[in-house]
Amino acid sequence: MARYEAHLHCPGLELASFQQQLNRLADTLGVELTWLDQRNASMAQLLPPQGISVQLLLEFRGHGEITCLLSSREGMGKGAPQSRACFEQVLALLAEQLPAIELRYRSDRDGPIRQR
Repeated sequence: MARYEAHLHCPGLELASFQQQLNRLADTLGVELTWLDQRNASMAQLLPPQGISVQLLLEFRGHGEITCLLSSREGMGKGAPQSRACFEQVLALLAEQLPAIELRYRSDRDGPIRQR
């Protein structure tokens, strides 16, 4: 099972703006956005050609802190290339929408456990 996590920081980002940006992200990806509560959202996407189901969870932690978690049933033995490409696309779209965003931790780059 693939699991990718990223911790992002966007100075000055408020909850209302975060919600707007996630709505834009969902529109760009062509997926439905489900708000679990006002700070947590979920998106699901089927990746071609095999139709791998990917679940994306995004959490606004306050003070511009965002956690992004992508999971799928794609095997990690070969690095879950389709899931990883989807994860990279999401991070790139967020960086495009929020130019001040800073990537502080990325599990496939910095290791599976965040070091403080």
